[in-house]
Amino acid sequence: MNNTLMNQPNKETIPEVLSIIPTMDVVVFPNMIVPLLVLDEKIIKGVNQALEESKLVFLLAAKDSANSSEGAIGTNDLYQVGTIATIMRLIKIPEGGVKILVQGVGKGRARDIVNQGDVLQARIDPLEVEANDIETLLPHIRSIKAVAEKMATSGHSFSPDFHIILSKMQDPEKIADFVLSHLSLTVEQGQQLLEVQSQEELLETIYHYLHQEIEVAEIQEKIRSNAREAMNKAQKEYYLREQLKAIKQELGEDDVEEIEQMMEKLEALPVTDDVKEEVTRQINRLERTAPDSLEATVTRNYLEWIFALPWGKETEDNLDIKHAKQILDIDHHGLKDIKDRILDFISVRNLKQDGYAPILCFVGPPGTGKTSLGKSIAKSLGRAYSRISLGGVKDEAEIRGHRRTYVGAMPGRFIQAMRKTESANPLVVIDELDKLGSDFRGDPSAAMLEVLDPQQNNTFYDNYLGVPFDLSRIMFIATANNLDTIPGPLRDRLEIIELSGYTIEEKVHIAKKHLISKAVEDTGLDREKISLSDDVIKDIANSYTRESGVRQLERLVRKLCSKAARSLVEDNEHITFTSENIEDYLGSRVFVDEGLDSKDQIGISNGLAWTSYGGEILQIEAVLMPGVGKLMLTGQLGDVMKESAQAAVSYARSHADRFGIDLESFKKNDLHIHVPAGAIPKDGPSAGITMLTAILSTLTKRPINAQYAMTGELNLRGDVMRIGGLKEKVLAAKRNKLGHVIAPMKNKPDLKDMEDVTDGIEIIWVEHADEVLNRVLEPSKEK
Repeated sequence: MNNTLMNQPNKETIPEVLSIIPTMDVVVFPNMIVPLLVLDEKIIKGVNQALEESKLVFLLAAKDSANSSEGAIGTNDLYQVGTIATIMRLIKIPEGGVKILVQGVGKGRARDIVNQGDVLQARIDPLEVEANDIETLLPHIRSIKAVAEKMATSGHSFSPDFHIILSKMQDPEKIADFVLSHLSLTVEQGQQLLEVQSQEELLETIYHYLHQEIEVAEIQEKIRSNAREAMNKAQKEYYLREQLKAIKQELGEDDVEEIEQMMEKLEALPVTDDVKEEVTRQINRLERTAPDSLEATVTRNYLEWIFALPWGKETEDNLDIKHAKQILDIDHHGLKDIKDRILDFISVRNLKQDGYAPILCFVGPPGTGKTSLGKSIAKSLGRAYSRISLGGVKDEAEIRGHRRTYVGAMPGRFIQAMRKTESANPLVVIDELDKLGSDFRGDPSAAMLEVLDPQQNNTFYDNYLGVPFDLSRIMFIATANNLDTIPGPLRDRLEIIELSGYTIEEKVHIAKKHLISKAVEDTGLDREKISLSDDVIKDIANSYTRESGVRQLERLVRKLCSKAARSLVEDNEHITFTSENIEDYLGSRVFVDEGLDSKDQIGISNGLAWTSYGGEILQIEAVLMPGVGKLMLTGQLGDVMKESAQAAVSYARSHADRFGIDLESFKKNDLHIHVPAGAIPKDGPSAGITMLTAILSTLTKRPINAQYAMTGELNLRGDVMRIGGLKEKVLAAKRNKLGHVIAPMKNKPDLKDMEDVTDGIEIIWVEHADEVLNRVLEPSKEK
C-alpha cells in the first residue's frame, strides 16, 4: 500500500482544464476535507494525471435522479457548478480502485466536459463568492450563534464543543465552512448552497437549515417523550390489570370462565378450520384486552354474532305434496304456475335431499300477492321465514355488512336474517328487488350477484364477520314490479315467474274467501251479520278500483265493514249493501265507463297498453287540417311510439290507392296524432295498428267501431307483429266493457288455458293490417 502526501497549491495556479471526479450523495465545499473512493478506471487515470501535474481535480456532484437509476452515470447527470480540490493523500486498494483525501480550494463552473485519452476532464471557470462588508454579515453571524447556543442548551447540539468553537469564530467564511461540515444536507440542498454567489445569502441559508435542524430535534424529542409516557402508562395499566385479575379471582368474578365457555362453543361448531382459526384469534384478543375497553366491547359483540349464527342448523322440510297444495290453495287463489313450481321442488326433494334450492323471482303488478305468497310457501314447507325489503337501498354495506372498524358496525341484512330465523335453510323473501339504488357508497345490486349465485353463495363473505358463511341452503324468493330495472347479470341468476293481474271473477273469489273475512275480523263484526253479494263486489272493483291487484279493493271492503260496525254501535242496525246504496258509504263512483265513448267516431281508436300496474285502455286521436304535409305528435310520446306513428303514416301513403286516398291530401294537409293524458309519458311499439286505424279513418272519413280495442306492432309491409302483456290488456278491455280485442296471431299461445280471461270477450287474431282495417272501419256516412 503506497501513501502519498501532497501539499495544497495556491488558488492563482489553478489550470483551465482539470480532471473530473464525480461525487455520489455528497457535495464538497471549499476548505472542506473529505475522503473519496474511486473505482472507475477512467476517473483513476484522471487522478493519476492530476498527481503528476497540478495535483488539482474538479469535484462535481451527481444528481439524485442519477443515483437512483441503474447503470453508469453520464455527463448530463452531473451538476455544472462544482468544487476545485487538491489531492492531499492517495491510498491504493488491493481489490482495485483508490481512496483519496481531498480538500476544497474554491468553486468553479464547467464550461464543457471532454474526454481526452480516456480521461474525463472539464474546462472550468473559477467562481468567486461576492464579499460583503462585516456590518451586513454581523446580524447573520449573531443569528447563527444564537441558534447554536439554543441547540447546546436543549441538548441537541451536533457535538459537545460545537457551540464553544463557533462562539470564538469571527471570520464569516470560516463560520460558514465550520457549520457546513456539520449539517446533514441532501445533494440538492448542498448544491444550492454551493451555487450561492454572496456571503450574505450563504449565511442566511445556513441559518435556515440550522433552524430546521433544531425544529426536527425538538419534534423527535417530543415523540420520544410521548413514547416513554405511553410505555410507563402501559406498564402501570398492566400492573393494575394484574391486581384486578387477582381481586376478581378472589371474588369469583374471573373472565377465565367466559373465555373457556367460548372455546367450548367453538369446538362444538361445525365450521371449517379457517373459521375456527379466526374466531380463536378473536377470543385470544378478548382475553388480553381490558374488559372495560372499547376494543373488548367490539370483540365481544363480534363473538356473540358468531356464536348466535345457525352454523349447520337446519329445519326439516315438510315434503308432503298434498299438505303443501292444500296450504297454497287456502292462502291464494289462482297462481297456477307458481304453485306448480313449488310442488315440483318438493317432488325433487323427495327424491334427492341435497338438491339446490331454486332462486325464484315473482314479477307482476302491485297487490297480486307476491310477498304474501312467499310466506305461504315457507308455511307449506315448514321452513323459517324472513323478509328483506331492498326498496331504496343504496349502500352496499346493507348487503355485505360494515367492517368492524366503524362505530356501530353490523353484519349485512342476510346475516341478520340468518340469526333471526335461527336456521341455515330458511325461506328468504327479497322484496322490491327492482327498486335497488346505487350511489357513492357502492352498488348493492352488484353485491347481490354473490348472494343469488348458487356457485358462490356457499362461501358468502360478510365484511363484519370476516369469515365465509354458507347461504346456499336458503330458498330465495325475490319480488319485483318491473324486470327492466334489474341489471342483466342479476336477472340471469333468477328464475322468472310472471304474475298477471286478476280477472273480475278472481277478484270476487278472493274477496269472498279472504278479504271480507279479514275485514270482519279486524272490525270485530260477525261474519253472518254482513253480506256483500257478487254483484256488489264486481261493482266496487269496476267503479272504484280498476287495479290489477286487490289492495284498493281490500281497503274498500274494510271501509264498508267499518260503516257496518258504526251503524251497529250507534243505531243497533245491520246494513245490507247493494249496488244502489254503496255510493252512500264509499262516495261517488270514481270510474264511470272511464270516459270511453261507445259512439263510433272518425279518427278515434281504442288501443291497449301495458304498465307495471296492469293493462290500460289508450285512446288515440287523429285529425286532418290544412297545412304543408307535416306530422305532429303530442301526448308525451317516447321515441319508439313516435317511430310507430311514422311507420303507420308511411304505410298509409304507400297504399293510398287501395283506400281511395288522394296523395295530394298528404301534401296539402297536416296530420295531428294525439294520445290523451298528456302528463303521463308513453312509449312502446304495440300501438302501431291502433295509430294506422286512426290515421286511415281520418283520411277516408270512415268511423271506427268503438267496441273494438287493438294492440300490435306494425312494420312497413303491414305485418302485425308480436307484443307483450296480452293478458293484462285483455283484462283492461273487459274492465271497460269492450266486446272485441284484436291481437297479433303470434301471441295466440299467450292465452292458452286462460278461459277465465277470454270468457265474455271475443279475441280476433290477425296477421296483417288489412284484416284489422276491414273489421273496424265502418262505411263512410258522408255522401
